[in-house]
Amino acid sequence: MKIDIVCPLYKAEKYIDGFIQKLNMQKDVDIQTVVFPLTRTDGCEKVAEKIESAGYTYFYVEPSDFSHSLTREEAIYLYCTQDIVVMLSQDVVLYDPYALSKLVSMIDEKVVFVYGRQVGKKKTIEEYIRHKNYGLTSYVISGDDVERLQIKAFFSSDAFSAYYRPVFIQLNGYDHADMMMNEDMYYSKKILDSGYCKGYAADAVVEHSHAFSFRQLYARYYETGRWFAEHPEFDEYDAVDSGLKLAFYILKMAIKDINFPVLIRWLPDMAARYLGLKMGRRSK
Repeated sequence: MKIDIVCPLYKAEKYIDGFIQKLNMQKDVDIQTVVFPLTRTDGCEKVAEKIESAGYTYFYVEPSDFSHSLTREEAIYLYCTQDIVVMLSQDVVLYDPYALSKLVSMIDEKVVFVYGRQVGKKKTIEEYIRHKNYGLTSYVISGDDVERLQIKAFFSSDAFSAYYRPVFIQLNGYDHADMMMNEDMYYSKKILDSGYCKGYAADAVVEHSHAFSFRQLYARYYETGRWFAEHPEFDEYDAVDSGLKLAFYILKMAIKDINFPVLIRWLPDMAARYLGLKMGRRSK
C-alpha cells in the first residue's frame, strides 16, 4: 500500500537519527514521500542534512508561523500525493516494523481517519494515561456513537494517525484554521458530522511519552482549555466525567502497583492539569 508521511520537527536533533532508522525498518507499506516541516531553530541545519541524506523532503517553518493545523495542511496539500497520509510526531518510537502497515490497513473510503495505540514509559503517569485512553480492542466510530460516547467520540492523536487524503481535501482539511493543538479532535468531529467514520487500530502500536514539569503541564492544559473556549461547538458534550474517571484510574493503578513515584506525584500532577484547563477555559 502506497503512503505519504508528514512529521513536523522542532528541536529534533536528539530524535531524528532514531526516527529515520525506525522508519526505514517499516514493512508491508510502500512509502512514497516523507515530508518534515522543519521549524527554524539552532541546529536545524544539521537535522536538514540528515533528512536529505536519508532521501526525504523538508521545508522550513518560521517559529512564529508554526501551527499544528496550518503546517500539516501545507504538507498535505503541497507535498503529498497518495490517498493515504500518515501523521507522526518526532518523539514516537516505531518499535514494531509493521506499525504503519497495521495502522493504514483500516483506512478506506468510509473509515477516513484512523489513529493507533500509544504506550507510555513504564512506572509513570504517562503509562497509566496511555493504558486508559488506548485500549487493546480496535473499533470504528460513526456519528451514531456520539451521543453515547460524548467528548470521547472525538478523541484521537496525530502523533500516530492516518488520513484518507481525498476526503481531507473534500472537507477542506482543518478549514485553514490556525490551531496550536487538537487539530485531530477538530477533524474527528468534522468527519463524523459529515457521515464518515473514524477508526482505532489497537494492534498498531508506538511508544510515546512526555516528562513534563508541573509548570509545563499547567501551561499545556491552559492552552487546551483556551482551545475549548475558542471552539464552543464542543460545549454540548460531557467531558468532566471522563477526566475524573481518568484521574482516579491512575490513582487506583498506582496503588495496585505500589508505585510510590506516581503516588507522590499524582495530586500535584492532576491539580496542574485541572487548574490549567479551568483557567484556560476562562481566558476568552
